[in-house]
Amino acid sequence: MSIVTEVPADPKRNADDVIQECLNLEHPRSFFLYAGAGSGKTHSLVMAVKSLKDRERERLTFEGRQIAIITYTNAACEEIARRLEHDPLVEVSTIHAFSWRMIKGFNDDIRDWLRIKLAEDIEELDDKLSRARGVNKTFLANQASRDSKARRLANLDNITAFTYSPTGDNRSRQSLNHSEVIQMAAAFIPKPPLLDVMADRHPVLLIDESQDTNGPLMDAFLQAQAAAPKRLCLGLLGDTMQRIYNDGKVGLDDAIPPDWAKPEKRMNRRCPTRVVELINVIRASVDDHEQIPKPGAAQGTVRMFCTRQVASLDFSLEDQIAKQMAKVTGDAQWAAGTKGRKTLILEHKMAGRRMGFEGVFSPLYEVEHLGTGLLDGTLPILKLFFEQVGPILEAAQADDFALMEAVRLRSPLLDPKHLQSVSDQLDLLESVGKATATLCELLRDNDPSIEEVSQILLQTGLLELPERFVEALDQGATTDDAPDTTDHDALEVHAYRVVLGRPYSEMAAFAGYANGLSPLDTHQGVKGLEFPRVMVVLNDDEARGFLFSYEKLLGVVPASANDVKNQLAGKDDSLSRTRRLLYVTCSRAEESLAIVVYTAEPEVAKASVIKAGWLKADEIVVL
Repeated sequence: MSIVTEVPADPKRNADDVIQECLNLEHPRSFFLYAGAGSGKTHSLVMAVKSLKDRERERLTFEGRQIAIITYTNAACEEIARRLEHDPLVEVSTIHAFSWRMIKGFNDDIRDWLRIKLAEDIEELDDKLSRARGVNKTFLANQASRDSKARRLANLDNITAFTYSPTGDNRSRQSLNHSEVIQMAAAFIPKPPLLDVMADRHPVLLIDESQDTNGPLMDAFLQAQAAAPKRLCLGLLGDTMQRIYNDGKVGLDDAIPPDWAKPEKRMNRRCPTRVVELINVIRASVDDHEQIPKPGAAQGTVRMFCTRQVASLDFSLEDQIAKQMAKVTGDAQWAAGTKGRKTLILEHKMAGRRMGFEGVFSPLYEVEHLGTGLLDGTLPILKLFFEQVGPILEAAQADDFALMEAVRLRSPLLDPKHLQSVSDQLDLLESVGKATATLCELLRDNDPSIEEVSQILLQTGLLELPERFVEALDQGATTDDAPDTTDHDALEVHAYRVVLGRPYSEMAAFAGYANGLSPLDTHQGVKGLEFPRVMVVLNDDEARGFLFSYEKLLGVVPASANDVKNQLAGKDDSLSRTRRLLYVTCSRAEESLAIVVYTAEPEVAKASVIKAGWLKADEIVVL
């Protein structure tokens, strides 16, 4: 059900004015702001918070309270904090950082939760071990995990205070992992005492990209607001059509209470008229939200190119299409190579295949609980190579001073506390210099394995390695298939062992891609971003996934029985997920848009798109 049909929005009322009325500490009213693509959601968020803190600065300061803002990425946090001039009255954080800030210090509650969870995990592993048909790699992985969890359970009472880092590797015995923090926050927030702590500390809690916030945690926030409606103003900002992560709350619009305000920002300030028309039609079967282009918006250009050719490992076909777009639009930048456009693909695996880092990416991607850290770059081994090894090697290309400065900033051996603890600092500095030289020499005009690079780091202590990665190094590289287990630790260590056998050049290529140096990006990775010229590549075969299917969406192949079953039950299915991704990608275009469809039936795809009213016949080219 659409939010608009549930409680009609007054088109004459400005959404920003409605939000200002809601942010009233005496009479708070929670709200859901529907803000479609390019509608200026972040601007509304920042202006609303600026107004509130200006009005209530004295009161908030006296009471020691803060406005809390939760957003999806560290980059988004920094951008919002910057726009708010890093005002201490506003706490901007990711969902993991906010969750930890809430539960931190509740050590007895954390211990009790862990005691139950670990006991359940051990019972499950014991059952699997008892039913095993013999001692194989899966049995050994489950046994190792079971023993690790048993040791952790036995040690719980010896931990006085638990620790956690939203961006770190959480290696110590008292550390919690990312999943545990989210699960505990969802369990603790709706009930006293944490409910009272949150409401007292943050009278206003604003959640950006609310449609992608972890489902159970979003339920917890909604329950907390219902329990303390006069003490907690909960503001959700987003667009359910732009939900792209599978753990976001399904049916968030239906869960919004009827007494909440539901303002809407309808104007798309980013896209040209033709793109706005297209994305309106794409979402028309889902809800009745419809955007309007900004006054004076350019007409813009949209083209679809359908081909049964197999995508190559380079950009040859896309380059040909880009040259055609240059002629159609009169924009020479389309023909200026990959840097003249932003090419959006479905999966990072596709980028890995084209840019040479699939061997590093795929084993990590196949371990579900590593997904978030892998995609946002916070996975500890990525931070090791992207933020520590990479900059050191780059500095080695400059001069000795730059190299030693890079090492000084990163090596635990040169930490001031460690330096003070050693008797012979000169000897230590010499050993650090030798370790650095050995690392750089290994990679000079050479492409060693990641294992060879890592062994130098481990043996010299030059950089600190994540605990699970050290376990993998102890066991050595492997090309074996993953063990048949659901245990997180065993799967993680195995994935690292596979990565160890890959050449270092693949990790370097992955780092360049992750750092935004690539002309490629994924459908999921560009939400909130915008580009003048966008090429969207639709290729189910190359993505090799089951969660998305453009061929189904375009009518080339029928929906599966499972899709139909999920649709009838009101659940998510591959068509709805794929429709949302297509909406997100097309709505990135500021000037012109090219959609490249790799399909076994180009004519069928063309006819289906015309019939659906997405594009006109003269806007579709069959190659």
